[in-house]
Amino acid sequence: MHKVLQTDGNPMTLYVTIKCNGKKRFRVWCEELKRVNSRYADRLITVDGKRTIFINLPFTPNAMFFGCKNAENVKDNDFEVDIVQTPLRSYDIQTDALAHNFIEFAVAFAKTCGYKNPSPRGTFAKSKDGTYLIKYFPNIVDYKTGAMINTPARIGHRTGTIEVSKNKFDRYTIPMRVMILLHEFSHKYRNPAIGLPISHESGADINGLYLYLGSGFSKVDAICVFANVFLKAQTDANIQRMRKIQDYIQRFENQEFAKLN
Repeated sequence: MHKVLQTDGNPMTLYVTIKCNGKKRFRVWCEELKRVNSRYADRLITVDGKRTIFINLPFTPNAMFFGCKNAENVKDNDFEVDIVQTPLRSYDIQTDALAHNFIEFAVAFAKTCGYKNPSPRGTFAKSKDGTYLIKYFPNIVDYKTGAMINTPARIGHRTGTIEVSKNKFDRYTIPMRVMILLHEFSHKYRNPAIGLPISHESGADINGLYLYLGSGFSKVDAICVFANVFLKAQTDANIQRMRKIQDYIQRFENQEFAKLN
């Protein structure tokens, strides 16, 4: 099943209800119409008779392709899908001009970087006010050895320039990209503001999540992108970070850190 939604750039939540006979596994996704590497959501879910999921979209393209298929049998048409568009939930989060401008920049970059090819030496993207800089590479490499580094992004602690790997970002949904960018931003611009070292990872996780969840993005993509990164380095420290992330998300949903508007 597929459908084109006229979203017109508006924020919204999609409530997707799938009905089927018995238990089936479905892939549900939405992406900018006729654009590669532009997924706004991409989920694998199990449906036993009927299930409703919701997809938060703080921003949308003018036209969005919505797809739903049996993940184990693409020829299966014996199911029904209903889509309802509703207003996006919004939270009353505290942001300053630095954070507001970066969120705008991060969203603009995340939306378009999937269908752009950076130079091997890096292609620059700059925020409107010139404060923030992203250097976009095919892959991030170690400057001393030239070896590829297995990270989606990193930030210069002195310069504040964020380096991004196209190879990694192409695999992510747009919200996952935004989460990574907000994590890197938080290292440089949020950690020191609360007395943490720039390098403090859990501080960057939580500060980034506050801005991400407070902007209306889905917790699903945040959990997925952190899990994806941590799977490549399953250290005790990363296991603890994941537990803190999940705990923070639960508490945020309980409105401990920001109230729903």
